Amino acid sequence: MGEQERLAIRRKILGIALRQAREEAGKTVRECAALLGISLARYRAYEAGQRDPTLPELEALAWFFQRPLSVLLDPDRPASPGSDGAAGAIPELLALRHRIIGLILRQARERAGKSMREVAAFLGCSPRRIRGYESGEYPIPLIELERLCLYLGVSLSDFYDTDSPIGQSVLLADQVERFRALPPEVRSFVTSPVNLPYLRLAMRLAELPADRLRHIAEDLLEITL
Repeated sequence: MGEQERLAIRRKILGIALRQAREEAGKTVRECAALLGISLARYRAYEAGQRDPTLPELEALAWFFQRPLSVLLDPDRPASPGSDGAAGAIPELLALRHRIIGLILRQARERAGKSMREVAAFLGCSPRRIRGYESGEYPIPLIELERLCLYLGVSLSDFYDTDSPIGQSVLLADQVERFRALPPEVRSFVTSPVNLPYLRLAMRLAELPADRLRHIAEDLLEITL
């Protein structure tokens, strides 16, 4: 399968996930287009797999549909509906998010030691387009962002919104879904108040470097032997 064919299939899958989530949430195409501040034709192209939405647009739609972002990125993952929310000044937030993503993208490119010309050659576009992505002037389509993550050695989650009310809501929905996927005995352990000290201890241990954890494990072995 060629690269262009793979990308076309990815767009179709993304479009189907968008349409399914919208219909399950009881939202109309007109409401979604108005939320994002785009035309009906552009939003319909998203659901038809003919045009790429951006990550900030997907985050806003996940919040609007009250679905985890992962359901839109990976539609094979099941999810349960969340509570209703009211739309705010989404277009303004999207503009800010595009600028933030551009900044993160530029930092990732510089860390990887890549020039704008090299990145442009990888995507098959002009350096001017890359400059527009990094400045936030041109919102970067999700599929191009996914490709750049692989090229620059970063994760798509590095670009997620974790600060705004929308980002926090989407993050919480994803956390709830991951919790629901845990084995029942693990969920029971986590939700028991008496186990809170153990969870806090695990959090502190997770912050330690590997060599420090190794020394602790060796000390415990000496005690138990």
